Amino acid sequence: MNFKLIYQDNVFYADSRQVAELVDKRHSDLCRDIAKYADIVSTNAELRSLDFFIESSYVDKKGETRKCYLLTKKGCDMVANKM
Repeated sequence: MNFKLIYQDNVFYADSRQVAELVDKRHSDLCRDIAKYADIVSTNAELRSLDFFIESSYVDKKGETRKCYLLTKKGCDMVANKM
């Protein structure tokens, strides 16, 4: 697998679709888990969800828009630690 990072606003991000493939998990299941993690992070006043995950979207092969996430290094660490 050729893992590509996305460089945006001076930060490197991993696309949740690639992370799902890397950890051998359905993308929809990973997105569900990330949404839960983002909710947990948002309840802590010392943390910001955007430091971990950014909600994004992509167009699938059928031309439909689907949700995905961009993960920072902290977000990747959180996903890895929760598995």
